[in-house]
Amino acid sequence: MKATITIFSALLAFNLTAQSISEIRSEFHAVVLNPNESKDFHNYLKDIENPSSTVKAYQAVSEALLAQVVWNPFSKLKQVVKYDKQMAAAVEEDSQNIEIRFLRLAIEYNLPSFLGMSGHLEEDVDKIVNDLSEVSQMQVNPMFGQYIFHFLAETNLCSAEQLALMKQSFEGGGLMAGAE
Repeated sequence: MKATITIFSALLAFNLTAQSISEIRSEFHAVVLNPNESKDFHNYLKDIENPSSTVKAYQAVSEALLAQVVWNPFSKLKQVVKYDKQMAAAVEEDSQNIEIRFLRLAIEYNLPSFLGMSGHLEEDVDKIVNDLSEVSQMQVNPMFGQYIFHFLAETNLCSAEQLALMKQSFEGGGLMAGAE
């Protein structure tokens, strides 16, 4: 009986984690479209206990997103420095995780260059492009796969060949349904 309860608890925890990461992705996308929601996103994430490395990356991203809505330049810098430390820890914990790499890429791409905190762009693009099979196997809905692809296409961080290779991989994994 104890074993059954333990297995059930483990499955329930897995489902809650899977649901929460899906919700986090959805909330992230909403905040990107409406930065005024950054504080709510940050508050939602900071209360998650025992976060996975991916959730830690989203927590780091929430710090950077807060920098968009604070007025004081010193507060903005403080938020970005918090982001940088937390993201470095998330990448170190799971350096093969393409979602974490994408999040770092997205933030670093948008940081002002004078901060000198955008040193991982090439590394992260290479990781994403080179590990396409992992991208198509991520437990991610097609919209998030499309989001990654379109971000990379719009920012011109990838060559035409890299984009074609990614699109082929995404289509093979069912992530590009309806994207054009």
